[in-house]
Amino acid sequence: MIEAQQAAHGQTFADALAQIDEWIRPSGVAGAGAAVWHQGAIVAERYAGEARPGVAADAETLFPLASVTKPITAAAVMSLVDRGLLGLDEPVAPHLPEFVADPSSPGTDPALEALRPTITLRQLLAHTSGLPEDLGPRHLRYADKPNLDALTDAMCRLPLQSAPGAQLRYSNAGFAVLARLAGRLAQEPFWDLARRDVLDPLGLADVVAQPDPALEDRIALLADTLHPGTDVETYNSPYWRDLALPWGGLYGTPRDLARFAGSFLPSGAALGSLSLPTRAEMVEDQAGGVPGGVETGKVSWEVAHWGLGWEVKGTKRRHWTGDLTSSATFCHFGQAGTLLWGDPERDLALAVFANRAVTRAWSFFLARWMRLSDALVAAADA
Repeated sequence: MIEAQQAAHGQTFADALAQIDEWIRPSGVAGAGAAVWHQGAIVAERYAGEARPGVAADAETLFPLASVTKPITAAAVMSLVDRGLLGLDEPVAPHLPEFVADPSSPGTDPALEALRPTITLRQLLAHTSGLPEDLGPRHLRYADKPNLDALTDAMCRLPLQSAPGAQLRYSNAGFAVLARLAGRLAQEPFWDLARRDVLDPLGLADVVAQPDPALEDRIALLADTLHPGTDVETYNSPYWRDLALPWGGLYGTPRDLARFAGSFLPSGAALGSLSLPTRAEMVEDQAGGVPGGVETGKVSWEVAHWGLGWEVKGTKRRHWTGDLTSSATFCHFGQAGTLLWGDPERDLALAVFANRAVTRAWSFFLARWMRLSDALVAAADA
């Protein structure tokens, strides 16, 4: 009976995923892929258009994940909590002497900086540390090809913009600090830690950092990048791919990312190596009712629900996960046209990726993400 129900749902889910075919047009995207997890398995996948000129998007396509990287980074950091190397409410500054604002940096507020030693792991993971979103052009220029260590050093020195715990400020800088901290405590390169403690236990061979040149034909070329046509082009250049930014540098398939989200759902309880309490904590609201949002996304909320690495839908309206997903839905979207979510109440997850950045096509992505998500929820509830 259960297998018959899953087969019936799989067909319904497949019908819903057919929406991505409509996205393939000059005003839309060149290629897209999607995978659905439901009640313990991948039940539907669909691919449309081209990953790169002359190469069809398919189950082997590695899409740039952009900020969908962050929940994986957070999971690797939380593996250290599981191992007793760090506490969620432990201040991070004693472990990172370089985590000190540059006093000459414009906008440094001594009163705020006096609070920096109180910033905890929980606040960094939930974007309530007070750090800004990213570096500005006065700090470093990508044209100069800084390496990850230089970028992280600069992010560690960024001045606080709000008191720790007072506001949600979505922050790439916070995840740079987290990866530096995790690598130092584990005494190994960060992505080695993530591979051993997160990716390999889940069998996610198609989630990769610093993709080998031999994978070039599998990697989707992104449209609407920054610095297009240069040797520092975001997502597409060898320089950018080699950075492996912990806040946005992974590549992966929809199938593997749907499986990752599924590991946080009821049917994924036996998957992976993270403890069940750790997984539960990651997908529960940790922001404490504060306001805030995503500055570059021009999105703000009176109550900014967020977990540890994962965003939490909560009471948000006109949300990228649609109107029908439950308030317990956890998710993350990425600037590269990527969306990943899981709804614990339905044991349902979606990974839907495309190869066009959202920067110039935000309304296109938002409306279609919402419509697809609602169709999948309707299929699950049928």
